[in-house]
Amino acid sequence: MPVALIGARDGDKHNITTVAWINQCSWTPLQVMVSIAPQRYIHDMIAKSREFMVTIMGEGEEETVFFCGTKSGRGVDKVKELDISTRPGEVIAVPRIKDALANLECKLVQSLVSGDHTIFIGEVVAADYCKDRRPLVLRQGELTTL
Repeated sequence: MPVALIGARDGDKHNITTVAWINQCSWTPLQVMVSIAPQRYIHDMIAKSREFMVTIMGEGEEETVFFCGTKSGRGVDKVKELDISTRPGEVIAVPRIKDALANLECKLVQSLVSGDHTIFIGEVVAADYCKDRRPLVLRQGELTTL
């Protein structure tokens, strides 16, 4: 599975978290789905703002992926703590992460509860990508590249 950061905003607060449960779910319109536990801080940010950023992480970004997946945005400004460079989204209010492998700006079109997670389905309304690096994936519980 690809490893991504999911970003969302609530007013001036920008939060990111690491996810591995992400997948494309439609070609037309282009849509992706991401599974997030309701107790995660970013869960309510997505539900409230109805938009989110999917940032595909590449090789060399393992430390960022680990930090963002083990710290809560409730108490830590992860973007500031890691000195992550961002730039404004083209369509949505959530910033893009500079130098990421890819950024997908998503407008929430549907959410549904599946067991102990919520599946958020977002339509990709803008995107960018870099072909120069390999994506990080989670394989048998370990971060690696393809």
